[in-house]
Amino acid sequence: MKSNPLLSLAPWIVFTLAAGNGVAAQWSAALAALVALAAAVPSIRAGRPKLLDAMGVVTFAVLSVLAFAGGHGTQAFVTDHGRTVATGALAVLILVTLPFMPFTEQYAREEAPRIVWDSPQFKRTNRLFSAAWGGVFALMTLAHLVASQAPHNTALDVVCNWVVPVLAVQRMFAFMKRYRARQSPQAPRSA
Repeated sequence: MKSNPLLSLAPWIVFTLAAGNGVAAQWSAALAALVALAAAVPSIRAGRPKLLDAMGVVTFAVLSVLAFAGGHGTQAFVTDHGRTVATGALAVLILVTLPFMPFTEQYAREEAPRIVWDSPQFKRTNRLFSAAWGGVFALMTLAHLVASQAPHNTALDVVCNWVVPVLAVQRMFAFMKRYRARQSPQAPRSA
């Protein structure tokens, strides 16, 4: 069974939706941690654990524990800055691991024949896609940070926490589709 990177990103989506709709910080983070754990099970069972899955479990478990164990100030921090922290951690992980194992390569290896895994094109494509995703998540982190500075500004909240992330992800998928279309039919696939 092949893994789905969108399933691995589900904890961040769940956290954003829950936190953005007034669910208490500790419950938003706990729910995201459970989703992360559930998302990790298939790849763990298959013997191919994914970096994003592990990052989701750790990130949201830590945010959840902080929000549950901390006082009002900690809960307020997770409420106000949880999206920034979670998305920032994701961006850092993707960019730091880029030279060693681009995160998209873990998924692409499940689709591409083993013979192409070490090809320059396969490596280049996955580094490009992973770097671009890292940029998308860095942009989202910045947008969440801007929104967190004015928590009662509804227009800023909508633009920075919803419009910018949705457009960034949509543009990323469009970029990947165009890039793949330009590759020859013989080219190795990537995530």
